[in-house]
Amino acid sequence: MTRQKKIQFYVNELEYEKLKAYAKKLNVTMSEVLRDYVKSIESRP
Repeated sequence: MTRQKKIQFYVNELEYEKLKAYAKKLNVTMSEVLRDYVKSIESRP
């Protein structure tokens, strides 16, 4: 699937560090963590 939309938003330092650490733990990029989260929304009631 081609990515055609860009989303930009701000987070505070703590949120950034949490996301960075989580991505590192999973050995993926921060963008991939966020894309995976968005994909998970589809399956929620």
